[in-house]
Amino acid sequence: MSGSRFEALQSIDRRWIFLALAVAVIAALVVQPVFRDSPGELVVPIFAAIEALAPGTPVLISLDYSPSSAPELEPMAAALTRHCLIRGLPVTYLSLWPTGNHMAGRIVERVIGPEYPDAVEGREWVTLGFQAGGELLVHALLDSLGSRFAADVRGIPLIEIPALAQVTGLNDYGIVVSLSAGTPGLKEWVLYGGDVGAFPLAGGCTGVGAPQFFPYYPRQLLGLMAALKGAAEYEAALNDDYADRVPRVMQATRGMGPQTVAHLVIVAFILLGNAGLFIGERRKRGRR
Repeated sequence: MSGSRFEALQSIDRRWIFLALAVAVIAALVVQPVFRDSPGELVVPIFAAIEALAPGTPVLISLDYSPSSAPELEPMAAALTRHCLIRGLPVTYLSLWPTGNHMAGRIVERVIGPEYPDAVEGREWVTLGFQAGGELLVHALLDSLGSRFAADVRGIPLIEIPALAQVTGLNDYGIVVSLSAGTPGLKEWVLYGGDVGAFPLAGGCTGVGAPQFFPYYPRQLLGLMAALKGAAEYEAALNDDYADRVPRVMQATRGMGPQTVAHLVIVAFILLGNAGLFIGERRKRGRR
């Protein structure tokens, strides 16, 4: 290969890179390769905490995101829901975001309905839905759910809902998990809930939001699922312990296939460019 060709490797037209990336991602979407993951250091504590709860212990999942962030956060909600229903832990869904009711409805429609047809609303799960207030709402719920929620989204009073029979306020939950795409969200749950309450707090967040929450682990956050990777790790933990009771390939694991292929293509072009630079420099020095 001539020196000019090595120089060409260092300055590949970006359009070829974009084309190669597009072809690779489209091929991955068609073929749907599966890359098995394993639970990471920040995900294992969440799984272990839920695994350790006695059947009947209530769990709260705060769906603090909108449809635009659902590809990253909804797989976390689905995996947590599966785990809780398998373990016999009644789930409470609420949200600090106006889109929360819709997000909870998607979990019921896509996970609970098809996979757990015997689950009964009000017994295995309850949706309290959205309430305005952000951090003020979190603080108010510490002592009493009834201070801000008179009934669930169906209009049934809280006192008549079996899933909330053991619950007065947030401190009665075995664990609270906020799946957060921004503000209000996980940060408000840490500062106005977990820091002043007596309940374990865990979280899930988008990839771009993850760095701001790492300092909270492990003292203020029991664990953290970061982006689609964190959701895939939780799915891997479910497959390790409950392979016969959950889908073989779940949403995040399926989504990691195209993402992994795209990353491999990018790394390949980086290596190609550096190889051209390295070999070209060696040839220049050899001619001197």
